[in-house]
Amino acid sequence: MKQTRNLLVAGAIALMAGVFSACGGGSGAGSAEAEGAYLPTDGILGEYPKAVAEYEATEAAASAKYDELKKSNPEEASKFWSDYIAQGNTTKFKKETIPAIEKTLEGKEIPTEIAEGLPIRLDKSLTLDNSRHAKTSGVFTVGATKDTKYSNFVPVAFDTDGKAIAIGDGIRVKDFQAGEGKPFTVDYFISIKAHDAAGWAHLQKVVIMDKTSEAFKQVDEQVKAAKEAAK
Repeated sequence: MKQTRNLLVAGAIALMAGVFSACGGGSGAGSAEAEGAYLPTDGILGEYPKAVAEYEATEAAASAKYDELKKSNPEEASKFWSDYIAQGNTTKFKKETIPAIEKTLEGKEIPTEIAEGLPIRLDKSLTLDNSRHAKTSGVFTVGATKDTKYSNFVPVAFDTDGKAIAIGDGIRVKDFQAGEGKPFTVDYFISIKAHDAAGWAHLQKVVIMDKTSEAFKQVDEQVKAAKEAAK
C-alpha cells in the first residue's frame, strides 16, 4: 500500500503545479485523471477505486496549495480556497459521481469464502446493491450454540496479491443468539479511502474470519500498517 501512498502524493504535487495555476486557472481535472489512470476499472468495483483516487488527489493538492499560499499571502490563499470551494468538487463527487457509480455496481458478486472451522454456511456470495452494501445470508451449522461468539465473525476483503484490504462489520443475528440452523446476515459496506484504493481496484474475494484467530490477527496488523503508512 506504500506504493499507493507515493502515487497519490506524486499526483498531489503535480496538481499543486497545475490546479488553479496562479490561483485562478483551470480545474486541474487533467492532472487528477492522470493520478487515477494507473488504477484498472475492469475489476469487481469498476470505476469506484479510480474515482476515489482522483478525488482524493485533487483535494490533497488544493489543501497543499492553500497551505503554501497562506505562508506568503493569506489574502491570496483565502481567494484561492474560496474559488476552489465554489467549484463544488466535493458536492459533485458525493451527489453525482458516487451515485452514478453505485448504480453500475448493483448485482455484482464478490466471491466469498469462509475461514476453516467456522460453524456457518452462506446461501451465496456477497452481492452489491445500489448503495455499496455487499450483502448475503446464511445459517449456523453443526457446532454452533447459543454461546457461539458470532460477533467475532467478520468479512475481510483481499486483493489479487492475497493482501488484506479492509475489514467489515460482524454478521448479524435477528434475536442476538446463535445456534445450529439459525439464520444470519452479512452487510459489508464498501467505503474506499485513498490509502486502500489500489487494493480495492484489484479486489479478488472476501473471507469471513474469526477475530480471535491467529490468521485474522496478522490480517488486522496488515490493515493497520497500511493506514499508518498513508498518514
